[in-house]
Amino acid sequence: MSTPTWNLEAGSGDWNTAGNWNPAGVPSDAAAFASSTQTGISFSQASGSVVNSIEFAAGASAYTFTFSAPSPTTPTLVIAGKGVTNSSMSQQNFIVAAASSGYQNPQLKFTHSASAGGANNYYCAGPATAQDSGGGVIRFSDTSSAGAANFMAWTGAGTPPRYGSTVGGEISFGDSSTAASASFTIYGSLGSDGDTFGNAVFHDSSTAANATFTNIGGTVSGGDGGNTQFYDNSTAGDAHFYNKGGTCSKANGGDVAFDGTASGSYGHFYNYAAPAAGAYGGVTSFNNNPPEVAAGGASAGNGAYFNFGARNSEQGGGGHVEFSARHGSPTAANGIFNNYGSTISGNATAGHTIFSINQPSSYFPTAGSATFYNHPATAPGGAAGFTAFSIYTNSDSNGSAGDSCNVPTAGEGTFYNLGAYISGASGGYTTFSGTSTAGNAVLFAYGGTNGGYGGKIAFYDNSSGGTSSISLVDNGELDLSYHAGGVTLANLELRGGIIRVTLGSTPTSLTLTGALALPYPTTFSFQSSGVSAGTPYTVLTAPNLTDFSADQFNGNSVDGMTPTFAIVGTALQVTFA
Repeated sequence: MSTPTWNLEAGSGDWNTAGNWNPAGVPSDAAAFASSTQTGISFSQASGSVVNSIEFAAGASAYTFTFSAPSPTTPTLVIAGKGVTNSSMSQQNFIVAAASSGYQNPQLKFTHSASAGGANNYYCAGPATAQDSGGGVIRFSDTSSAGAANFMAWTGAGTPPRYGSTVGGEISFGDSSTAASASFTIYGSLGSDGDTFGNAVFHDSSTAANATFTNIGGTVSGGDGGNTQFYDNSTAGDAHFYNKGGTCSKANGGDVAFDGTASGSYGHFYNYAAPAAGAYGGVTSFNNNPPEVAAGGASAGNGAYFNFGARNSEQGGGGHVEFSARHGSPTAANGIFNNYGSTISGNATAGHTIFSINQPSSYFPTAGSATFYNHPATAPGGAAGFTAFSIYTNSDSNGSAGDSCNVPTAGEGTFYNLGAYISGASGGYTTFSGTSTAGNAVLFAYGGTNGGYGGKIAFYDNSSGGTSSISLVDNGELDLSYHAGGVTLANLELRGGIIRVTLGSTPTSLTLTGALALPYPTTFSFQSSGVSAGTPYTVLTAPNLTDFSADQFNGNSVDGMTPTFAIVGTALQVTFA
């Protein structure tokens, strides 16, 4: 039987009209296209058309296939075999322009091992017009593949029906399907309803493989950016993701979200700062959305994450990664995170990574065995890149220790807080607040150069040092001055460094359970909450403190009184006179 070929002069653009094919008859296996005067293809039959392949000959015209009459339960067209092959020099276009019906009810579906074809094939999922709500759905199932094709998903400005889907155009992957090496551009909200946005979504054990995703930032106030979403056991593979910042005040950035037990695998994630003041930067998040996870959570895998601060003419929030643990216990696993500084003021304008929970919580985030580089500000007065461990609770603004045993932890992570290289610029930093803990992490605070400030590690509220190890170099800082009492950790290495503490009625101090290493003298920076002359204050306790001498420590005067250091057993004490 010969393959039905679209007629040179088809009587209409209707796929389901037998007379438009040669030989006459609607294709049920392969469909072929060559040159034709009728290049706009539509479907009069809302559902039930199935082919194994669509083939475009070497001299084929540029065709546009439009899917605009969705069936509630059955796709307009299913491609269930070889897939789409385009041997022509023309781009072939497949436009799903319909109201969204959810990823289980697509208008165009690839199944079995079908491929969407090469880079000269273009697919778009969205609404019929820019004023409509929602958008259509393209679905990949079984072991089908997006090939090397180009995809776009977008949504309209209309507000969805009250009980309808708020997701816009969607490109969906399920089962063991793959995005292969395709390219995706995903757009966000166009109207006042910020919950409508274009979406590329992965379910089951599907993978983003080697694809490229660009999630465009929101363009309206309160609107979301384009979204790429991973559920279940899906993975980012080796894909590249570019999350752009919002372009007007209060607009959200493009984002990638990992929920369930999905993994960042070996993906590369680039989260950019927002161009507009008051807008939010691009974001990658973990377990911020349902469903609830019985055990464990989403993972950053072995991915590389780049969070950029505001630079050049950018005025908005910095790119960031969030381990929010709202619906599972996510881990940074073996990821590598780079948080870059900003040229403007305001902490949120810098690149940053946040581990946080709202107490009480059944979940908690961990830094796992990941590596973090917190880069300095790139101008005096600019914000430095940072990593923060935070707790939000209504019961105690400081996060009292009895709120929950589930707290954000630095785990086995390694944190490099880099000093600034510009005079007056601040260094990268890591902070612990509430009752979060440094776990068994290793943290470094390096000194600045050319008059720049050093990197910093800070403990606030009732946070814990755990069994962590800290190293200070040159003017790198360890700040305990806002902690509620003493901090205990395992090991401390001082190659110079500055330790900030508060003395007086609310003193802070540092206790080591392991070893102190003191190759170079270090400096204490004292803040006073009512220092009494002649009263000895313990600022450091270490089992091996007697290996050192008091003249290896120095500090600033307080209220006109000069400090004197003394080692008494395993305690370093300071007295003011």
